[in-house]
Amino acid sequence: MSPELPAAVAALAVIALVAAVRRVAGTSVGSVRGIERWSAGRDLARSLKRAGVRIGPDGFVAAAFGAAGCAAALTWTLLHSLAAALIALVAVVAGVSSFVRSSDLRYARRLAAQMPIVAQHLSGAIGAGLSLRQAVERACVDLAEPAASELGWLSAQLRLGVHVDDALDRFAERIPESGLRMMVTAISIQRTVGGNLAGALAMLAKHLEDRDRLAREARSATAQARMSAWLVAALPAVGGLAVELAEPGTLERTLGHGPGRVLLVGAAILEGLGVFLVRRLVETVTAEGRCPDR
Repeated sequence: MSPELPAAVAALAVIALVAAVRRVAGTSVGSVRGIERWSAGRDLARSLKRAGVRIGPDGFVAAAFGAAGCAAALTWTLLHSLAAALIALVAVVAGVSSFVRSSDLRYARRLAAQMPIVAQHLSGAIGAGLSLRQAVERACVDLAEPAASELGWLSAQLRLGVHVDDALDRFAERIPESGLRMMVTAISIQRTVGGNLAGALAMLAKHLEDRDRLAREARSATAQARMSAWLVAALPAVGGLAVELAEPGTLERTLGHGPGRVLLVGAAILEGLGVFLVRRLVETVTAEGRCPDR
């Protein structure tokens, strides 16, 4: 590979990092510009806010691509291997993507842990004679984060005059959490057919407590499987870098021609499929709140 290509990659990476720094210095976190005009950008902005990252989505994307380009250029400079440079680039992008997904998952888990308390609080307030809107306003003051912020958003929607059913539907769409969807469904059904909403929420709170206990047990039982998924994904990359460090040029000679590239692509697809299947199995077992049969 000609030396101009890694130099160009490094230059683009530096430009991306400079753009990220300028974006952080000149753009407020809550501004609606750049990629926030699209749904994916707004989702990324929401994920970064939940993760506590004080940077907008534009700066975050620029920094991610800049870091990936720098990692690829640095790896090529040290090892002179196109395969190793591609592995470094993919590793940085995968790490950034995993960080975003993990922040969303941790946020959803914190909210899920609070759902029994939320249901109990709403049940007590409605049972004391408050309306649903008043109960939500009281809950967003009394409860801790992150439930307070989410209920504050719902309260703001109701104060703006949004129909209760529409506000509840949007509320459930914000967080992909089954306990929240169950609570919204219970409230919507009780509003439609009537009945004891306070009693329904109290029963839901007990059910959510049992579900969370079983989910914790399932996560403990599947901890080894989750670790195995990460090890399976990391071993080929770590092994390839170790071989390249011991004998520079090995990856280029092995994977730099036609059959080697086909094998590399096939191995990457199989690795990704294996990690995906293991994660889906763990997520399914955790969501169902039961341990797999042994």
